[in-house]
Amino acid sequence: MYLYKRKKAKTMDLATRKYNFIQELVNVDKESIIEALERVLKQEKEKHQKISVAHKSELNKRLESYQNNPDDLLEWEDVKNDW
Repeated sequence: MYLYKRKKAKTMDLATRKYNFIQELVNVDKESIIEALERVLKQEKEKHQKISVAHKSELNKRLESYQNNPDDLLEWEDVKNDW
């Protein structure tokens, strides 16, 4: 008979993992590590953002309009006074 030791997978719920991560983060003393973590979080947020087809279409129209007429601008004071 062979005896072996089986590793038990440690599982934590998300709240516990967040709490532990925050504790580790509080102890980080290198700005470069914080900057790297901020970049990763920003990239992940951007990757998971959803933009509707209608919004993409509107943004593309506005970009095209600007590219075709870069000098067709409004002064902020005029816009502000019209509102």
